[in-house]
Amino acid sequence: MSDKEADILYIKQRKVRHWTAVLLFLLILTVIVRVRVTEVEVLGNSTYTAEEAEDLIFRDFWDRNTAVIIIRNIAGIKKELPFVADYRIVLKSPVSCELRFYEKRPIGCIRYMSSYMYFDKDGIMIESSGKKLEGVPVVSGLDFGYVVLGKKLPVDSSLILSSITGLTQQLSLYSIDCSRIVFNDTGSSVTIELEDPNIEVRLGSEDYLAAKISLLNDMLPKLKERQLDGVLDLSTYSDGMKNAVSTFKLKEKPSESGKEGEEKEKPEE
Repeated sequence: MSDKEADILYIKQRKVRHWTAVLLFLLILTVIVRVRVTEVEVLGNSTYTAEEAEDLIFRDFWDRNTAVIIIRNIAGIKKELPFVADYRIVLKSPVSCELRFYEKRPIGCIRYMSSYMYFDKDGIMIESSGKKLEGVPVVSGLDFGYVVLGKKLPVDSSLILSSITGLTQQLSLYSIDCSRIVFNDTGSSVTIELEDPNIEVRLGSEDYLAAKISLLNDMLPKLKERQLDGVLDLSTYSDGMKNAVSTFKLKEKPSESGKEGEEKEKPEE
């Protein structure tokens, strides 16, 4: 073989290797682009449904791309999400992952402007949202001149703040479904409104607050069973009354004939 023929053969081999490398690169790139996460398991989330949580993280085509997820995990690139302190995407395979949420847990909120401002167990404002979360009571009746995220609930007295956080923690502890907490102008008396059953509970001052909520929790199953609604007055309750009989007014629900039941005095049981 002449030198010229050898040069021609070498050039041809170089071209073959070059185009082979190009095709291999394009093949790998195509695979990388096309491999996407399609199976998602959501963990540690109670604020959103699984579908909502998935949509918050994977909003477009590239968010689901496996290679992009790996790069973002390494770089620590994450989205800012309402009521979520942090989250992790843990790949189980090229097409499946676990989405682990670490939530901010609000125990109450206030209405401010056109938003709901949520606070945690320490009274710190943690989130602003136009969405009202189920199971989180709205605190009303007090004057909130300003609200700043990351700061404490703006009330004039530390005692009122203690009452708000103490009450919301007690309601959360017993999983009592409270829709609203109403303070009087001075914050010295409080009423809560329940959704199921539909009862207004007058708690009065913050004295014996834990005992009052504990008593309410004990009474709720019977109130639901008897399908009663109305007003329950626990404002005069104290630890010393545990074995005493106190009375409160409940209004029976309308009868099937459409007539409203009369108010009756019901003893504490």
